[in-house]
Amino acid sequence: MTQRISEVEIPDTLFKYRDWSNAYHKRLITNQEIYFARASEFNDPFDSNIPVRWDLMTYEDCLQKNLDMLNIIHKNVDQQLVYQLAKKVTDEKTLWHPDALARERPEQLKKWNSIMGLFSLSSVPDNILMWSHYSSNHQGFVVGFDSKALLSDYEFDFMEPINYQRSYPIISGLEDQSSQFYKKFFFKSELWSYEQEWRITKNHIEKRTVNLKPETITQIIFGCYATRETIEEGIKLIHKHLKNDIRILKAEKTMDTFGLIMKGIE
Repeated sequence: MTQRISEVEIPDTLFKYRDWSNAYHKRLITNQEIYFARASEFNDPFDSNIPVRWDLMTYEDCLQKNLDMLNIIHKNVDQQLVYQLAKKVTDEKTLWHPDALARERPEQLKKWNSIMGLFSLSSVPDNILMWSHYSSNHQGFVVGFDSKALLSDYEFDFMEPINYQRSYPIISGLEDQSSQFYKKFFFKSELWSYEQEWRITKNHIEKRTVNLKPETITQIIFGCYATRETIEEGIKLIHKHLKNDIRILKAEKTMDTFGLIMKGIE
């Protein structure tokens, strides 16, 4: 079962914007296959790349961290000797020290990139910019997922909305790993707030594709510029590979506002 961190209520449906001309994207329909991307594959260079502020740690902070660590390793050794050892490694910058940890940062980011998988969704199906950016200028499609099923039926790690703000969240080296993880992977610039993103994470990932149960997909929406050929092909694939009661819709431009409305086509 997927875990939660915040108490933000999950929408009933979460959406993935897709490009019909991309054969891999069609596998969402034919194979119910989703892909957990590396952070480096995103179009935002800051995404999941927020630095831990080791520089905020004082000498005393590092000394205490080293002392705690060495007390675990040498739990039966005289405390004065352990303290002297902790002071020595702190002064030599060999364990906990801002300078040493700052040098580890590129390697740590590379490690996160190799073991972490991220699946991005949106809480809305009618965002004009999202259709333009991720669904081939409104010629593609959007897949709607049962969010409760994503939360309860699969062994993902976390499912949370993205927090948008102007500045980096402060990630202190003194924070526990859960807090550091949350701030690193669930915070983005406020410039991306229009995406209304929800994110699912999977750590220590081996295979980056996951096949869902067909019933987890609840609707398919074709873009307002989707061709008749695209829609006809899509309907055939939907009937062949998904549930019979799945909703099939098409986005249409509204008459008097800059907006989209979803209309059933079957």
